[in-house]
Amino acid sequence: MFKLVINEFNKYFNRLGTYMMLVIIVAFMLLGTFLGMKFSSADNSKEYTSNWKTEVKQDIEKYHQRLATIAKKKEDNKSLNDITDEATLGEKIQKLEFYLKEDVQPPATNNFYQTLLDTNGFISFVTIMIIIICSSLMSREHQQGTIKLLLIRPASRLKIFFSKYIFAILVSFIFLIFTYGMTALISLFSTKMNPSATLAVSGRKGLKMINVYDVLGQQLFANLLFIVTFATIAFVLSVIFKNTALSLGVTFALMFFGDLVVMFLSSKTKLVEWIWPANWDLSKYLATNSSELVDKDLSFAFSLSYDIVMLIVILTVAAWIFNKRDVAN
Repeated sequence: MFKLVINEFNKYFNRLGTYMMLVIIVAFMLLGTFLGMKFSSADNSKEYTSNWKTEVKQDIEKYHQRLATIAKKKEDNKSLNDITDEATLGEKIQKLEFYLKEDVQPPATNNFYQTLLDTNGFISFVTIMIIIICSSLMSREHQQGTIKLLLIRPASRLKIFFSKYIFAILVSFIFLIFTYGMTALISLFSTKMNPSATLAVSGRKGLKMINVYDVLGQQLFANLLFIVTFATIAFVLSVIFKNTALSLGVTFALMFFGDLVVMFLSSKTKLVEWIWPANWDLSKYLATNSSELVDKDLSFAFSLSYDIVMLIVILTVAAWIFNKRDVAN
């Protein structure tokens, strides 16, 4: 089976398209970094010194004065900067006061660890790339007529099936690590380094202090499972339909409209927790996520168990179909 997996790597990593996907990921990261630096305020790059407590108190007072000045203006006379400051300074004040209360030196607004954690918002884009790859893993063999050449090998059908699926998991892991690695590399030159690994984040219950390394490990696991889930769905559909366009379309539909279906059903029934789209994104359980759960009965353990069971079920069905299918025609 090892040789079969290597064969898949040779096929996909000898194609220009695979590297173009990685280049596109980096290009979007650089574009986001450039726009962030171009339109950021001076406060984003400010670093506190050893006398940080005094400096923080001065900033809090400055922000209060700024808000008081904006409040005196009529709505028609407020500039874009006034509107932006009015919307953001309140949160900045709360966060700085929280750092003072916890006796933790605050980092710059544009800091390394926060940027690394914000990579979570980029995972959907990476998942799209993985879906494109996995949607063609089996259907491409049928469409190009190479499936017969593949099946006359000494390896069993199940070995062929699972070698492709192992490749799908490995390429998901590679793309994920590449994405976080490039974020870290770019951030080294575009952000300020944090004074410590302790960071204040906004969660469901307000501000909370976290250890970045602990949350980052949880986030990586959640992101990997999310990508692997859609890689599996795309791969299974490519086995069932034998058509790349159809497996792509159905997988994208599930990805883009799954949350809408969950939101609609959450107002209709309490059984929404038993729908897969309500469980496949584990990042909603992270301390850095402030959005409310669609169902308060949902938990990390339940969603993880549900995801594993569903992945096993659809893989078993796809493996059975592939093992029994007649490809003579």
